[in-house]
Amino acid sequence: MINKRFRKTPLASLISLALMASPAIAEDSASSAEEDEGSEIVLVLGSHIKGTNTAAANPVSVLTADDMQYTSAVDVTDMMNTLAVNSGAENRPDTFTSFYSQGTSNVNLRGLGLSSTLVLINGKRQTLSGAKAQDGSVFVDTASIPAIAIDRIEVLKEGAASAYGSDAIAGVVNFKTNDSFDGFKIEGSYQKIDGFSQNDKNLSAMYGWDIGDTNLVVAASLLRRSNLQGWEKPELVQNASSGLGTAFLLAEDAVVTSGPWAGTYSGGEIVGNPNCANVGGNPIGLNADGNTRLCGFRYGLHYNVVNEEEREQYYSSLTHIFSNDIELKASMIYSDYRVIDNFSVPSLPNLSFPTIPAANATNPFGVDAVIFGRHNPTLDFEQSRAAPRDNSTFRLEGGLTGELDNGWGWSSSLAYSSNEYTITQPEMSLPRLNLAINGLGGTTGDQTFNHFATDPAEHDPALLDWLKTDFRSVTETSLLVWDSVVNGEAFEMSGGTAHVAFGAQVRSETYKVNPDDISTIVYDANGNPDPSANQFTFLGQVNEVDQSRTAAAVFAELEMPLREDLVLTTALRYENLDSANSVDPKVALLYTASENLTLRASASTSFREPSLSQINADSVNTANIIDPLAGGGSSIFIRVATTGNEDLKPEEATNYNLGLIWNNDSFETKVDYWRIDYTDVITIESGQAKIDADPNGPAVVRQDPNDPNSTLAGISVDYFNQASIDASGIDIESKYTMVLGESSIEYALGWSRYLQYDVPTATGTYDAVGSFNFGSFVRSMPEDKASFSVHWQTDQHSVYARTDYVSSYTNNRQGDTIKSFAPVEVQYRYLMDLDEAQAAISVGVINLFDEQAPFVANGANFSYDPKQHDPRGRVLYVKGSYTF
Repeated sequence: MINKRFRKTPLASLISLALMASPAIAEDSASSAEEDEGSEIVLVLGSHIKGTNTAAANPVSVLTADDMQYTSAVDVTDMMNTLAVNSGAENRPDTFTSFYSQGTSNVNLRGLGLSSTLVLINGKRQTLSGAKAQDGSVFVDTASIPAIAIDRIEVLKEGAASAYGSDAIAGVVNFKTNDSFDGFKIEGSYQKIDGFSQNDKNLSAMYGWDIGDTNLVVAASLLRRSNLQGWEKPELVQNASSGLGTAFLLAEDAVVTSGPWAGTYSGGEIVGNPNCANVGGNPIGLNADGNTRLCGFRYGLHYNVVNEEEREQYYSSLTHIFSNDIELKASMIYSDYRVIDNFSVPSLPNLSFPTIPAANATNPFGVDAVIFGRHNPTLDFEQSRAAPRDNSTFRLEGGLTGELDNGWGWSSSLAYSSNEYTITQPEMSLPRLNLAINGLGGTTGDQTFNHFATDPAEHDPALLDWLKTDFRSVTETSLLVWDSVVNGEAFEMSGGTAHVAFGAQVRSETYKVNPDDISTIVYDANGNPDPSANQFTFLGQVNEVDQSRTAAAVFAELEMPLREDLVLTTALRYENLDSANSVDPKVALLYTASENLTLRASASTSFREPSLSQINADSVNTANIIDPLAGGGSSIFIRVATTGNEDLKPEEATNYNLGLIWNNDSFETKVDYWRIDYTDVITIESGQAKIDADPNGPAVVRQDPNDPNSTLAGISVDYFNQASIDASGIDIESKYTMVLGESSIEYALGWSRYLQYDVPTATGTYDAVGSFNFGSFVRSMPEDKASFSVHWQTDQHSVYARTDYVSSYTNNRQGDTIKSFAPVEVQYRYLMDLDEAQAAISVGVINLFDEQAPFVANGANFSYDPKQHDPRGRVLYVKGSYTF
């Protein structure tokens, strides 16, 4: 599908003419050439031109390796969390809603979605992670990048498809590695949650050799993280309580004269385990005889808030300048990340809701009874099984740069990256459980599982072991990218020298999903996932996928100084995809109004190609849904079948940015207004919205197909192209520096405010700003996020304090307000010069005042918003480094 809107717009036509006809307006300007000759030539994110004005023309924020030293940050995740413009990413402890992406991190610029930010390493693309978010979003795993190898992080806060192609809708994040280090550096850190045993231990080392024209750098990092379990901070998991513990729905009236289930019951009544509280269940309501009506289960106590994890990361780079001044750069990254304990519950609910017939010997009611819960509710944490994740990433890149006889520069590079993500989740075999219910279980084939046992100790351990199984799947991704660029001076104009760049790119990606046999979806005769063939009591299954595709692009960029104080930059990119083509232009103006004031403006188009996962991957998962026919507003977990969609169109966006820069000796501020008109956004249908619209629609599955009021059992949803989104906001970055004798104080502010984020609904649109956005594909979106810091330092001493502010927002599920959150970090650092060596020691506190993460009533999920708030409370840390 061709992006025809922009091929015929005045914007695209103007840029095309500018790129083709620009020599006609060239003028001889020797004075400008002389001025440029002595200027620094730089290459910045957002442009392939080596020029003097490109840096100011783009809204780019930069975080350096030095910035990390003055904060608690020890990895990429920590650094990205300090950016106010990064909102709604999955970077904070949460083992529940990040079920399929644990052990990873990502970026979400402007809250436009994990898939809408392009992540680069050294200006080159990186493969997507094999993990994906609960909402189906794919992303680059930034946790795979070793922090010690990073020289700086560049964040471009506007669409950049004209320079980089698909995915750069919200912006671009580039991780520049250190390829010129000379010496040896070792650094370590230890941090611990105050009052708890959970701790992180990090150790990193880097060694660099500078031997004439060759520089070699090697580095390694180790992380060891212990866990924080839900029962240690129960306030964080109080929501995570299910009505599905041990209970039965009776088909007819029943009278039980003796035993633990004694009582008189009515048909249609739900009867809970009479020993509910003593087995760790959650008694919910009483019937007429005083018996428990429903025995729920506090499953959140079994889960971790912070998982036990291990990580090893390795980095090496080689730089060599040949005799003809051609430079070779090559680098390698390998990361192995293991989530170890990640405890699950002893047993999961049986979402097939089987019926135990009246004739079954274990049934005390003498009438058919539907199992309404799980087979083994217990708070015996020894029975909680581990659910490990294994995540390995490899990257190898190499490139040559040089200069032609006419002074033009050229570069060509090849980058290969791959990821393998393995998920293992404990479960119970549904076919085996059905056999055991009917006395055909166990290795001997004659054991019976008694769902009506009122004490878990009554269950035969050997039979329980026989029932256990695991969901297991391995997802592999890879990406091979070739890039080539030439750039240089084009012609002279009255305002100076015009610069131009031309380039091409070819990339090939693969996506493979390899579930084991019992974890593989079974399809019905119509080609739809068949829930009745599910092998698990609670979890779903995935399909086997082996897909690949290629893309090719050519682009051109031109920077023209129209006057000494006015620079025009234009760019145009053509991208040829497997199933679509796109033409994306950009135009930008940079006006130097005075010595201190610079104004900038840009307009561009961008797009995102549907991921191979969204096109090809099917899955059956579970989701927390409120059944509008159930009454009371309570939610339950049901199976949700999601299918890939081969008819997805690329997402498209038109991006606008207006900004000003004020800069003098002591004060610098950047203010940018941005706007994005986003169309054909790819998302998964909301299961909640779908059942609210039609509680008995064709996509809704109920326990009894003939009873429209029976228990909700499942729903089918699909990926689709959503209608347009109109979003806008303001970003501010300011720094003020005071020099006080031999010391200095720097005040810094980063602030991001959403002005508008209109998303479609069934009846119109609503503004997602300031809302938790339950039932929507949009993530929680506080109106304001900000970071304010004060940094005092001398040659040896440094005191740094920062507060990260998240404004309050409305919980549209409950109608209450989620409070604002502003934890404070403080650090003292002492730097020692030891002849030819340097050592530093830092001590600090994260969340100095132990501010608790705001409570969020989000159904049966955890009781905080991991997309916005750090739940750990006060964290103490010490960091040290030694360099020589």
